[in-house]
Amino acid sequence: MDNKTKWRLILGKYSKENLNQNITKEQQNIETLLDTVYDNEYTKNKQMYGTKSNGITIIETINKVKNILNQETINKIALDAFEEYGIYELITDKNYIKNIKPDINLLKNLIMYKNYTKTEEQEKIKYMIKKIANEIKLKMLKNIDLSSVGTTNKTISTKYQKSKNIDINKTIKTNIKNYNKEQKKLYIENIYFYPNKAIKKTKNIILIVDCSGSMIKSLIYSAIISSIFYNINHINIKIILFDTRIVDLSQIKQDPIEILLNVTLGGGTDISKALKYSQKLIKNKQYTEIIMITDLFSEEKTMLKEFENIKSMVNKILILTGIEDDGKTYYNNNIAKKLEKLNISVKSYTVKQLVNYIK
Repeated sequence: MDNKTKWRLILGKYSKENLNQNITKEQQNIETLLDTVYDNEYTKNKQMYGTKSNGITIIETINKVKNILNQETINKIALDAFEEYGIYELITDKNYIKNIKPDINLLKNLIMYKNYTKTEEQEKIKYMIKKIANEIKLKMLKNIDLSSVGTTNKTISTKYQKSKNIDINKTIKTNIKNYNKEQKKLYIENIYFYPNKAIKKTKNIILIVDCSGSMIKSLIYSAIISSIFYNINHINIKIILFDTRIVDLSQIKQDPIEILLNVTLGGGTDISKALKYSQKLIKNKQYTEIIMITDLFSEEKTMLKEFENIKSMVNKILILTGIEDDGKTYYNNNIAKKLEKLNISVKSYTVKQLVNYIK
């Protein structure tokens, strides 16, 4: 890189006309990253980090320049961004942490930045990740109906009303405060039931999740959904995370917090590698389904070949281009069309749609 190009990147977009220097696509990514982090020095337009979308842009751009800049430089830029967008103020404000709301966008940003923070700040960020993820899980549980799946599980209770599955012990324990000694009557305010009993064959689901920065929201929902289905007897979920590496987190699928804390977001995406690994997990074709969550931006030829190979080994394959509240996602439409020709479904789902599909 010559000196003129270096000055162009240092001075940013404001020097474009005067320097009249053409830069490569990789250098454009560097310029975008530097402008995003340091542009506030010009605009003085700071906002609270939790509501600012640029935090996501920064991490995605960092992933694009990992092979161009050295790690020391990347860490310095990330830490500057962390401070510029107010995250230090946020994680040192005890009242804010105490009253933090279950905001999916804030959770995304915390997960993205946790590996770039100073050591003394990481425990605070982990605490916030746990708190927000747990509240999002509780919110999700209120909006989904699991009463029709699995065999009766007497380790948990539900308010879904099936009289034959009433949980007598919990119902009495919860309402004992309403006992009238004079009348010798127990007034029932809340009734609890065991989940509905149903006999089903065990369904094996291999959930393969793209860990590139753009897929982080889908990753969060995937981790929480896998933990929700952990206690459903007839569903066995394996959860695999991938970028250019493979991480099998099936042993901690019941704990979405541990999954999210173990995430290291990468830059590249190797779908064929993830599919090859997943073949090892297939034991019964008739009862095995693959759900892959990815935007499908990967090397085309080997990916399509691996999809063809694994398609004959499982009962069903579903590609989700994302899990979004409005179902709208950005993905490689060209690859999606080619997969549809192989009779592999490519869709975008909301959380509720994915839960209904699994159960």
